[in-house]
Amino acid sequence: MKNRHRCLYAGILLLIGSLLVACTNRDDMFGNDMVPPSQQMGSTIDSTISVYTYVSTCDSIDTHVADFYTPFFGSYLDPIVGRTDIGVFTNFSPNGFNHTHYFGENPVIDSMRYAFAFTNAMGDTSKSVQVDVYEVKEGIQFYPDSAYFSNFDITPYLSSEPLFSFEHKGVGTAYGKLPLEFAQRLLDNTQSEENIYYNDTVFHKKFPGLYFKFHEPTTTGEGQILELDLSQSVMYLFYHNTGPDGADTTDQRMWFFGDLTYDYVSFTTVEHDYSYADPAQGGVTLTEIGDLETPSQYVYVQGLAGLMGALKIDEDALESLQQRVKDLGYTHIALHKAELQVTMVDAGADQYDKSFAGLGIYHNMIGYEFLTEYNPVLEAINSGTYTSWLGGTLNRSLGTYKFDITSYVQSLLTGKEDRYSTQLLPAYDYRNNFARSWIYGSNSPYPPQLVLTYTMIK
Repeated sequence: MKNRHRCLYAGILLLIGSLLVACTNRDDMFGNDMVPPSQQMGSTIDSTISVYTYVSTCDSIDTHVADFYTPFFGSYLDPIVGRTDIGVFTNFSPNGFNHTHYFGENPVIDSMRYAFAFTNAMGDTSKSVQVDVYEVKEGIQFYPDSAYFSNFDITPYLSSEPLFSFEHKGVGTAYGKLPLEFAQRLLDNTQSEENIYYNDTVFHKKFPGLYFKFHEPTTTGEGQILELDLSQSVMYLFYHNTGPDGADTTDQRMWFFGDLTYDYVSFTTVEHDYSYADPAQGGVTLTEIGDLETPSQYVYVQGLAGLMGALKIDEDALESLQQRVKDLGYTHIALHKAELQVTMVDAGADQYDKSFAGLGIYHNMIGYEFLTEYNPVLEAINSGTYTSWLGGTLNRSLGTYKFDITSYVQSLLTGKEDRYSTQLLPAYDYRNNFARSWIYGSNSPYPPQLVLTYTMIK
């Protein structure tokens, strides 16, 4: 009796072991008869499909920062992606217009001062930089319902010489005095004296705005990028009058952001010079930018309309996979998951600090052509955030980004989608950030991996 039990027990273990062996066999197992011919469904299998990478540029993006009031500006050298030069335009207006103070009949400008707040700084913050502030020409008006892009040429709209300049270093607030002649031009003496608010609205006028840029682009060293907080920046106008009640002094604030600034407009302009990249350190070369024939060793992803990675799924590999499935007597593939993984180069603290926290995959970010499962704009409308289950979050312990692009690959397999090329760019809410990610390309020891998990169905 005991022997019978032992034989039965051994038989059960043998059966379980056989099942485990069958279940753990994976892809190269097309030749194995794991599933009898009478079955209508094949076992779940993994296949790795090649993804080719190329170096391209995003060219331009919308940099209007009405809802993002801390724009970057400066000049910075990165041996991986070269030099980036950023300027900031913003308009301003007096505070209030609520007619609470009597200006008097003969207002006199005493002085005008500024306070520009910088809440973040990157690069060599031990050195001072010179910031030039230009006045936009008289008669020029930028409008809040227009779109302004990173490659916008603002030069024709600026005065030939800076209105004023100042020195600044790192985080903090820059204080200084504006030219008196500029302040005096704020007097609006064209209003009719019959206007009952004439004395109250003598400063009530629109202003074209100011443009901030570094005096000289960085050519040696690292350079600096500053983050200007427009909500904390202000100009003060001090004046007095000789009204009927005698001498009176007061001041007027002029803001750069918020409800107190009517027709609020602010945007950045960006220039990239990739000749400053160092190929000896893995930096991009000018000849590979735009070459969509030669697979790249690296992928470069920049914000502010810089470099982007062009990804192309191996079309022949997908077709070959489908043909092999048919050769086994199945009609099609039911895709469970398609996961794309890309690996950072030199994944250490320095690279992490310079990299994006999240990346996104697009067909065309400029034209708002997102993958089916990645429409951050629509999701933001529905949920108030720009997150997406597509993934693209940096795993700092592994040095990888992973993307779930199942719907997209399924559409390729079924013929509903015929675009095998995509764009690797910053996640939508990071597109105006000053950062970059340096990633291994297809012509490297750690190429992108696209792993398909699927079931074969008759």
